[in-house]
Amino acid sequence: MKLNGIFTILLSFVLSFLMFSTVIAADNIQTRAPMTTDLAGSGGAVAVPSVFRIFCPSQHKSGTGFLHKSGNIITAAHVIEGCTPSEIMIIGSKGVHIGTNGKPNGITKPVIDVDLDLAFFAPLDKINTQALPISINDDHSIGAQVSTWGFPEGYSSPAPLLSSGYIAGVDQVPINKDKRVRRMVINAAFNSGNSGGPLLEIETGTVIGVVVSKLAPLPSEIESALAALKKDKTIMAFVKTRSDGTKESMSEAQLLEEVIQYLRSQTQLVIGHAVMTSDLRDFLMSNKIEP
Repeated sequence: MKLNGIFTILLSFVLSFLMFSTVIAADNIQTRAPMTTDLAGSGGAVAVPSVFRIFCPSQHKSGTGFLHKSGNIITAAHVIEGCTPSEIMIIGSKGVHIGTNGKPNGITKPVIDVDLDLAFFAPLDKINTQALPISINDDHSIGAQVSTWGFPEGYSSPAPLLSSGYIAGVDQVPINKDKRVRRMVINAAFNSGNSGGPLLEIETGTVIGVVVSKLAPLPSEIESALAALKKDKTIMAFVKTRSDGTKESMSEAQLLEEVIQYLRSQTQLVIGHAVMTSDLRDFLMSNKIEP
């Protein structure tokens, strides 16, 4: 009788525990969430038709621009600086052609801010596609995932190419000896031709900046060497001034070899600069355009 009593008590305990576990399991909500691998984010569907390739034939320039709700196309100032309105060409995934090879005088006179490296202009004929919204938030955390759409050099498709990464930090970029401007530092593949493209927050699909440069700093002696190569088409001897003040005479072959070796060492860099969200909004509002 004693063993039977103990067995009955244990059986009752086990049954009670199983019933309690079933109730708890029914009330529990799983905390895991589906992981998205779509780096285009919610803005991808809008970006493809609203991001354009920008050409300036006389200056041998090409870059990227995107449609704003005002009907203007926003880009980087250096993409169109020095170009006349009648020669600027716009090509998009829907076959939009404006400018030299399309309609003469197809855009309004561009508005340019060289310090911020921002510009905008309006096509005289409205582009019928959805515009990319600009974020109302200035607080973007380090590590936040971002994407950009654009037309890097060597890419020939009419649809923009996706590049993704994350916000790595904030930099103070010198404009001249007396002025600096804040820029977001983005860890992503920016290349020549991406300038002017929208920087999108992947989660919201809103524009939080404009791509303006790839971070590839050059020492002063390398910049001088490149300038000499660009200006002088003859065989030459170049005197290089090193950072310590010493000078060295170099043949053309030696100079070219050093420049190439240095550029080769830079190819692994995947960091770029983008205009801050607040600067983009301020630029538009200062020209009486609601962001």
